[in-house]
Amino acid sequence: MLTGWWPYLPAFLVLLAFLWLPGLALLWAFGQRGGRILLTAPAFSVAVVGLTGVVLDLVGVPYGVLSQALAAVVLAGLAWLVGRLIPRSGHAAGSSAAAPDPADPEARFGVDRRWLFPAGAAAGLVIGAVLLLRRLASVIGAPEAMAQRWDNIFHLNAIRYVVETGSGSTLTLNRLVNPDSAIALYPAAWHQLASLVVPLSGDSVLVAHNLTLLAVAGVVWPVSCIFLVRCLVGPSAVAAVAAGTAAAGFSVFPLGLMAWGPLFPNLLALAIAPISLGLLVRLLGPGVTADRTARTPDAAGRVRLAASLVVTLGALFVSQPNAFLALLVVAVPPAATAWWLGLRAAARARRLGPSLGLAAVAVVAVTAWLLLWNVLTTSFVWEPSTTVARAAGEALLYGANGREDVPWVLVLLTAAGIYAAVARRRLRWLVVAHLVLVYLYAVAAAGEEGPARQWLVGGWYTDSYRLAATLPLTAVPLIAFGAAHVVAGLAAAGTALASFAGRPRAARAAYPVAALVLLGLAVPYSQVESLTQATRWGKQYYAWEGPESILNRAEYELLQDLDELTEPGDVIAVNPWNGGSLAYAVADRPVTQYHVESPDTELSALDPELHALATGLDDAVPGSPACAAAEELDVRWVLDFGTQFIIPHAQQARDYAGLNAVDPAAAPGLALVEREGPAALYEVVGCDAP
Repeated sequence: MLTGWWPYLPAFLVLLAFLWLPGLALLWAFGQRGGRILLTAPAFSVAVVGLTGVVLDLVGVPYGVLSQALAAVVLAGLAWLVGRLIPRSGHAAGSSAAAPDPADPEARFGVDRRWLFPAGAAAGLVIGAVLLLRRLASVIGAPEAMAQRWDNIFHLNAIRYVVETGSGSTLTLNRLVNPDSAIALYPAAWHQLASLVVPLSGDSVLVAHNLTLLAVAGVVWPVSCIFLVRCLVGPSAVAAVAAGTAAAGFSVFPLGLMAWGPLFPNLLALAIAPISLGLLVRLLGPGVTADRTARTPDAAGRVRLAASLVVTLGALFVSQPNAFLALLVVAVPPAATAWWLGLRAAARARRLGPSLGLAAVAVVAVTAWLLLWNVLTTSFVWEPSTTVARAAGEALLYGANGREDVPWVLVLLTAAGIYAAVARRRLRWLVVAHLVLVYLYAVAAAGEEGPARQWLVGGWYTDSYRLAATLPLTAVPLIAFGAAHVVAGLAAAGTALASFAGRPRAARAAYPVAALVLLGLAVPYSQVESLTQATRWGKQYYAWEGPESILNRAEYELLQDLDELTEPGDVIAVNPWNGGSLAYAVADRPVTQYHVESPDTELSALDPELHALATGLDDAVPGSPACAAAEELDVRWVLDFGTQFIIPHAQQARDYAGLNAVDPAAAPGLALVEREGPAALYEVVGCDAP
């Protein structure tokens, strides 16, 4: 199965370079050093990509590989200038590096401690990436396959739009479907990244899109998880390996978003969201982390961390603001904890100034939070689909949205992590944050429709699938913390037993043996039936032949032939509901519609001119409304992909009688040019003057 992917390895490596190098350059120029920048670079690269698209569009420079690379260099230069204005960061007075913890079992390895976490992080990344890439490739199948789902029509055409127009701005990407809008907002980072490797993918948007999916879901996601765990748990090699493994163990993310929607911009945003959360924890200080090496940053350090956090938040906005909403939710418990610790310390010291300052900060923070929340809330409604009790159970057992199989190893390690977090106190906020996400999922999946439900989960369109995908954001660090806690407990028991038996060497080996045993069991048992079920589900929507497929194989082959059958710039009349719109993504030919509209909206109400074309072009004659529309829209060709629609009951899909299932013998306005199975290309001839 993997043999078909090897020719695209250079394109995949170039994509990874764009996901790492701009961020590394920005961080290095800003004065950041150390191995952590390797873990945080993807979020900064996404920010660079998103900002570049906006700025280049405003100044009229086409977006592409060269302009993106040059812009990254310019932004790194600006970061260097800003970094020069901020003093070198250090640590607050009275804050010093934590002394080595004699109770830390990893400190007794006999291995240089400086290399232990990097080795664990590398192992976690390799394990997570291999598991994820293998499963993702299995779901996708072939490099040119596509998710046969509603939103993918837009995503694939949007990538072609960026390539063709050189416009990759979040402010204007939606001009694809609203060309007359001055501001047409749609998060563009996903489509920008994919557009960068289209030239290296044989000009195939589908291949470039799938490579982007592999890079983001298969590599960026586990890296982000490892960074978050480093910030919350500390430099634990076991926790790092567990984080990478856990990242590959959920059916709700990233697999869940590949088949639902598909929600690829959400996938990108959630893949980098752990980096933002990790930076927030570092900014809030050691009071909200179990990392014994954490120190309180000084003023300059806080400025640098705050600036870094703002950049990654920008990355979330140009990817998909849904992830920013999730971060708003998860940020409340640690921020409230840090605020309370600061207020308590000020009260004990009887310092009125800091107390009043913290009170003012609370007022400003709550006001800003509510403002952002209300701005990002939508009126769109997905109806509830289950009971509250079942929804809560699904979320707690990672079986959301009706998944029947439970990943028990992840559930048990989560329980261990909750116990350890409560016992260690500083990570109690993480338990609260996790339960809040569980609650929000339950509200979306089972809550009673009304203003309260809309306010709570309207930012996710009251969609339980989107909220289910946020659960790993808090689950992964809990699982990693739980794994470290279990290994420490097993090692303590083994050490005691070996000491009792008078075998000091065995006591020394207790921790590594316990770690190997737990991780050796966790890795295979994290890949259980729940993932197999999600894989089967995903494969159904990546298959060419299906009851609701957008394109079948014959239609795709006909689209590939359009380059020989038509001229560049020739406009093709299509029915977007049967996949005809993808002539733009696949063959770079303009079409009459680039995406589907509301299924219950009549085409005549949406666009009377297009309605005249779609209903009368098959028997059009000079002077008819259909010919007038064809002349106005410059239509020369018709793609007939039959009557299999992406939504079978869509009323609007039936408003294209002149383009669907055309009978050549009864369609004097059209002349058959090419046929692949049931798919056909016609030339418009009825409007020619006699």
